[in-house]
Amino acid sequence: MPLTKGAMVADYRLLDLLGEGGMASTWLAEAGDGRRVVLKFPDTTQLGDPAVFERFRRELAIGERLDHPAIPKALAICEDWHHPFLVMDYVRGELLSEVLRRRGRLPWPEAVGVLRELLAALAYLHAQGVYHRDLKPENLMLTPEHHVKIIDFGIALMGGRPRVTWRGFSGLAGTPQYMSPEQIRGERGGAGSDLYAAGAILYELVRGQPPFVGDNPLAVMYQALNDVPEPLSRFAQLPPGVDAVLARALCRDKTQRFASAAEFAAALEAPQTVTAPEDAPPRRRAKIPTLLREPLLWLLAVALLTAAGTLIAIAHFAHTP
Repeated sequence: MPLTKGAMVADYRLLDLLGEGGMASTWLAEAGDGRRVVLKFPDTTQLGDPAVFERFRRELAIGERLDHPAIPKALAICEDWHHPFLVMDYVRGELLSEVLRRRGRLPWPEAVGVLRELLAALAYLHAQGVYHRDLKPENLMLTPEHHVKIIDFGIALMGGRPRVTWRGFSGLAGTPQYMSPEQIRGERGGAGSDLYAAGAILYELVRGQPPFVGDNPLAVMYQALNDVPEPLSRFAQLPPGVDAVLARALCRDKTQRFASAAEFAAALEAPQTVTAPEDAPPRRRAKIPTLLREPLLWLLAVALLTAAGTLIAIAHFAHTP
């Protein structure tokens, strides 16, 4: 059954499409008792993937564990329809990505206010053994009272539960502009990855674009692994020391980032006391290989390397007694 405005889905009437991504779509809906909720439906092309339903179960388990004003509650999984969907609390507000699209950038006091609330929520999350792993402006909301809400825990990790893999590109989970270098290298990500993403969000709030941009995800990931962002002070009037705060938050070596959300928040209160990481190199413009600028050429290279590896393996086994 197609999802359309006004349609009945189990006991809920669909009111409006809130968002649609590669993994799920979310709808504002009205329950039978008149209250408003958000329904999250998996992408129909992924319904055959057992990880999809497990991901919904995990998001519900996380919602049941957490109790914080910045985190909307996951209420239930509905399984008595054509396919399962998640029911969540409805939060009034505007996506941070929409705020940026409308305003371009935020002044430093407003941007740092958003970060303070985000870091307070992350301190709570990490204390509960939960790591979001996909923080970005599209997954943050600002309420009419200017409070931050974190949404979409679809690829979050929760301590004590097994890993759920994603069948997307190279098994990576996340959004390239905000993914930490260790996530790009295939690690699971944790508290340090969330703090890296928070630094990338602060950078975008002030400059109007993420630390690294490119023509395609591969180019962005290459820069994150090999380059450092332009100092933020080149684009805005900032308190002394903010460049050092961002250099530490966005350090490629996770051991030299802030040790916790509380430490990051304290650095924002007194940026002049922060020193840049020892291994932070001078800014240089990354020379992105041509293959990364041309996705089709990159895919061809991968295919050729795979074929070469297969031929080598066949030759090896053919000569093995």
